[in-house]
Amino acid sequence: MSHGNEPPGSLALREVGVRLRQLRERRDLTQGDVAERLGRHNPPFKLDGTAVSRIELGRRKRLSPELAAALLDCLEAEPAERQEVLAFLPADVAPSSPRPALWRRNADLLGPMRFEGFLALERRAWGEDNYEPKVIPGLLQTRDYAEYVIPRMREGLSTADVKGLVDIRMDRQVRVAGGALRQFRALLDEEGLRATVKNKDVLKGQLERLLLESENPRNTIRVLPASVDLHPGTSGAFALMHFPEPARSVVWVENMISSGYFDELLYTDAYTSAFNGLWQRAFDPDETRVLFKKMIKELT
Repeated sequence: MSHGNEPPGSLALREVGVRLRQLRERRDLTQGDVAERLGRHNPPFKLDGTAVSRIELGRRKRLSPELAAALLDCLEAEPAERQEVLAFLPADVAPSSPRPALWRRNADLLGPMRFEGFLALERRAWGEDNYEPKVIPGLLQTRDYAEYVIPRMREGLSTADVKGLVDIRMDRQVRVAGGALRQFRALLDEEGLRATVKNKDVLKGQLERLLLESENPRNTIRVLPASVDLHPGTSGAFALMHFPEPARSVVWVENMISSGYFDELLYTDAYTSAFNGLWQRAFDPDETRVLFKKMIKELT
């Protein structure tokens, strides 16, 4: 079953469930045993075996930190196991990760695209692979570039709406820079790079930013040559987010009015294979920097 219509927090809750089931089986306990222990916990939680099963399957919409901690108490989790499980709780549930005010103020803009979930998920990823056939990935955009592309991609936005989304994009860059992300692979398309932005000053500034970002040890940027024929990426942009083992990778795809998240191997294997295949056909990082410098010179 795909999970494209589920909130991204459920992906983390399924991983929590897997870890809890592993701990229970290691302790040779049944789900009913765990429910009984929860009833005697301080404070007590009134759950039955079916409710415990739903938690293990990741089918609850929410798992509070208090209940997760109680389950770990009942399962006699070691400190390292406890920390590992609690780290998977969705960012908007964990007390240490409050929902940013900027997201709350712009909830009406983020909601239809379900992008707030992506932002929360991205904050926990150690690696991300992003293919963009037409635009520069949001993590690498300048403010001027974002102000240029956002109203053209989402028509009908007011000036205030555009500003709100641009502010979120710039805030995202700051949060990711100070977060868990250690590896970001950006794959761009030469044809889209040259044709999408008609404003030369905006494009020149963006190319200069890409050149600078290519020197960041976290980033590896490659450009797919215009000479490459039809390929799997022709179907559109996507991002692969990677989490600590044994969590699965997550695919994020976006269309005109919404977005979807998928963590089944059927999806992640297909998108990983597509990305890696295109990655090998792209200019290497040094060739990519030469291309950026050439394009900047053409615009000067």
